[in-house]
Amino acid sequence: MLELATVQQISLTDKASISPPATWRLGSPRAGLSLAASVELRGAPIRNAVRVLSEGFCSEKFKEAFDQAFSSRHLPTTFSASQHLLSVRAAWNLIAIWLIAQNSGDCSSDCDIKEAEAWFRGVAVSEGLLSGELAEDNLWEATRLLKCIQFDAEFQALLPYIFEVHGPGSRASVMKDPTTAFNRTAKREKGVFYTPADVAYYMAEQVCTLYEGNILSARVLDPACGTGVFLLAMLRIAAQQKGKDFSALKYVISCLYGFDISGQALDATAFLLLKECLTEACAQGMKPYEAWYLIRQNLIETDSLSVDSSQHANTFPLFANAFPSLKELFPDISEGFDILIGNPPYAALGNREDYRLLADRFVSLKGVKAGSRLNLFPLFIEMMWQFTRPGCNASALVTPLSIAFNSGAQFENCRRAMRWNGGQWQFAFFDREPHALFGEEVKTRNAILFRCETTKTPKRGEAAIIETGHLRKWTSRTRDSLFKNIDFTSLHSIDISTGIPKLRGNSQAEAFKILMSRFDRFSSLALRIGTCAPIKALTGMDEHKVFVGATAYNFLNVYRSTKLQTDETNLPISESPVHCLEFETATDASAAFAILSSRLVFWMWHVLGDGFHVNSWLFKAIPFHKASFSQSEFNLLAHLGDVLWNDFQNHRFVSVNGGRQTIGFRPLTCYKERNCIDEILAASANLDKQFTFDLRQFVQENAVVDSTDGRRNRIMQHFIENTIE
Repeated sequence: MLELATVQQISLTDKASISPPATWRLGSPRAGLSLAASVELRGAPIRNAVRVLSEGFCSEKFKEAFDQAFSSRHLPTTFSASQHLLSVRAAWNLIAIWLIAQNSGDCSSDCDIKEAEAWFRGVAVSEGLLSGELAEDNLWEATRLLKCIQFDAEFQALLPYIFEVHGPGSRASVMKDPTTAFNRTAKREKGVFYTPADVAYYMAEQVCTLYEGNILSARVLDPACGTGVFLLAMLRIAAQQKGKDFSALKYVISCLYGFDISGQALDATAFLLLKECLTEACAQGMKPYEAWYLIRQNLIETDSLSVDSSQHANTFPLFANAFPSLKELFPDISEGFDILIGNPPYAALGNREDYRLLADRFVSLKGVKAGSRLNLFPLFIEMMWQFTRPGCNASALVTPLSIAFNSGAQFENCRRAMRWNGGQWQFAFFDREPHALFGEEVKTRNAILFRCETTKTPKRGEAAIIETGHLRKWTSRTRDSLFKNIDFTSLHSIDISTGIPKLRGNSQAEAFKILMSRFDRFSSLALRIGTCAPIKALTGMDEHKVFVGATAYNFLNVYRSTKLQTDETNLPISESPVHCLEFETATDASAAFAILSSRLVFWMWHVLGDGFHVNSWLFKAIPFHKASFSQSEFNLLAHLGDVLWNDFQNHRFVSVNGGRQTIGFRPLTCYKERNCIDEILAASANLDKQFTFDLRQFVQENAVVDSTDGRRNRIMQHFIENTIE
């Protein structure tokens, strides 16, 4: 076996072969083409070859041959793989070797898998190769399948996704081949999603900007490594910073580390990193296998939760093997990594035997009962300071948007810990409509979290600096510019433990601070707040009630009792409950309707929630009550509410979902009246009048998103034509 000391012999002056960032667009969702569809199309020959090869290992010496060929680091808690899983992993590795051999040009274009492995290991074809344990028919058929691959830029960009462990599982693949439904379910249960290349590159670029030290010597950890998309991004950025004198091999072996529960994924990561520095390794006189082995030593097969960040690991003898420390794994990194970056699994924590020990190490679990619906990713957020070097580090994780608004105890604990562990946070938030960050196959709303500690930021134990952003929307047409203009807004004296507000600009931040400091609450204006079936709202005439739809997007669906023709589509009315607010008088209901229809309340819902669900907490958060206004102002609000409702009834719409129809009312007009409502609310809260203009801009941008689209451009023109200053 090779010793890690070999790394020190590698020159720093060899030029790396690094792909330009523009090629990463090919590894991202594009207009009319999902990332999953591209991966499944281009990866089909490889997956077919894997199937053929994995069925061809029939020798009793197979496992011994695999261990000899691909020995790697893993922790004692790692489960041993079955013969079938091991044969699949072996097949992937042999195909990775063949692909690298073909890409390098060091082997002839007609070489087979056995010849490629001999080149990789630097031995003769006749010497004990893993591929020698294959049946000849399987070897020949797999090679034939691989020969149809085109090594173009798209294929190269998609390789990390083609090597993803679970295989095809998109909606399209399930429709074509129902057997792939198992893969789709497994991905969802384990929270495994492709990280598009443009997302990984943006995060790597930003984290390098935040890091105060030398990027070229910073030790980087991806705690949920997968097939290495983030490590590849870090490699490319380091190469760009150093230029022609950059040594990719030196950087990879000295600086890039990963944890993952899948040894197969880590093998793939090592092959993909090797591909980027193979020419340099060969120029140094190394065999490809020797370079691969050195890279693979930094990639450990383990559950990241089972790695103790403290200096005193193995405190509990019964669980000694389950909690090795960073110091034990990497003696040179005992103080922690310089950079942490990744995409943690979006899955449930599950019932773990080590839950009590995890609760001792992760603040997110303090006081939270095991067995409740707990998530994995908040624990990875805590790793952003647990696994990094105090005083000089930077981290980036992409997580579900729920970190910003979920009110569960685990999330409140996590956000409180985020606030009181010093450093500086930046939050970028992403909606899932019109298009999603992870593509149309994975319609998630996301947050990208950045954190750094420098000589200028608060120390651990002190309140962190918090910078937030608004909930971003985009289309496939505008995705290329999505990450070019992401800005952040400072939050001062705002406790994020109850939630992270999604704000843009100092005007919004100041308004939010003022509104949240008020004691008036809209919920006390109502006699009762509950829910009811939509049919009751659409067939009655109770003027004391106001109804609010349970979901929203470009506007809140607020309406009054009405007798309405509802059977135009010959479909039943949706049974999904709507919010029902009952008031003492019709005047109170009219004023409440005006408040709920305001741009200010729509903005608050957007700032505090997920941009889709309308929950009852909204009515408790709105900082206005009858006593917030003079009698004349309240009467004016009631009058404006009646005007709005009379107009909204002319703009009703019907949407159909699941064979049922939902009735809604669009606030398309009455700009003058809505302006007046916003001005009354702003004046009541002593907000700057400029904020009401900001609200109009906010609503317009939220609805239009992409002015290059014809329909959305017409929406923008509608706003422009109806805006009244």
